[in-house]
Amino acid sequence: MRFKLLIPFSVLSLAAMVVLTATGCSDQGLTTKKSALSALPKAEGGGAPSLEIGSDSVFYPNNMPSALKGRQVYTANCASCHGTYLTAQERLDLSKEASLPADQQAVRKGLEKEGRLPEIKSLNGPDFNDRDWRFRRTPGQLFQLIAYGSMPDQLGIADTKMILHPGPVLGPDKKPVKDANGKVQYKAGLGWMDSIQIQRGGLEFVSGDSVPVWDSIYYAWSRSIAVKSVSNFGDVWKIYGENCSVCHGDIAKGNGPISKQLNPLPFNFQNRKALAETTDAFLFWRISEGGQFRRIPQPVKDTMTSQALSLYVHQWSAMPSWRGLLTEEQRWMLVDGVRSKTYEHE
Repeated sequence: MRFKLLIPFSVLSLAAMVVLTATGCSDQGLTTKKSALSALPKAEGGGAPSLEIGSDSVFYPNNMPSALKGRQVYTANCASCHGTYLTAQERLDLSKEASLPADQQAVRKGLEKEGRLPEIKSLNGPDFNDRDWRFRRTPGQLFQLIAYGSMPDQLGIADTKMILHPGPVLGPDKKPVKDANGKVQYKAGLGWMDSIQIQRGGLEFVSGDSVPVWDSIYYAWSRSIAVKSVSNFGDVWKIYGENCSVCHGDIAKGNGPISKQLNPLPFNFQNRKALAETTDAFLFWRISEGGQFRRIPQPVKDTMTSQALSLYVHQWSAMPSWRGLLTEEQRWMLVDGVRSKTYEHE
């Protein structure tokens, strides 16, 4: 399996994931990689800007992203290339009503109205049903890729290659350019920030802000959890509650019953900036190894910036090693579990 090539460990649970230290980082705003981007789009209706330029050059969501809202954004903008995805609950509901007359199949009608049935197969890119596609990526990386069209392949390597993603070619009127057949033209390296379509009040329009980008990212990110079983979101959180909440708290804010007795304090998994800078590869290793480690394996270090590692990693903490106590799959479920507290989902 993917991670066996990276590290020889196989366990850990977030019970005492004190490994990461609570930081003084602000949980507000969304910083950008490009300090030269002085004219950033503002939210509709004269609200606060949804992007901010920061000195730390990190992308992170201003508010809690919503995979539920991201479903519509993804379907309208991404599904034609990346395919559609049904949850385990939706497939179960479809099977239950399959014997009913067509005009009584409410679930099918709803999915057809959303544009998710008939299912669209992915033409290229990763399979979002599988967590492998994102375990060496940070959410911040993916935001940079979708919003601005490119991202560094490995954050911990200075001369890493850049990965490009196609975006719509916009004309002088800021509308997508179409060919003679009416098809939108795309070009690698162009972002979606100024062209991603959203729907509100029955109307489709371009908001020009970061919110729909984040929502679509977390929709894709969470498909590997939602498709596995009807109870999978509950299952991953149950493992967390049984092993991690005593230190990290019931809602993963780092405020469990014994948290104040620990130094450094347990990590707050609702720190959106920290989680946006952290890879699943790192979380899995950290859960497996605990706080008493000699070094971070190079393949794990390569997935994150040195700044993020220095901010969120304490070598000597009360975080125990969970290998031998939890299976490899249970540890991956813990990674999914703590991630699930950083966005709205099914």
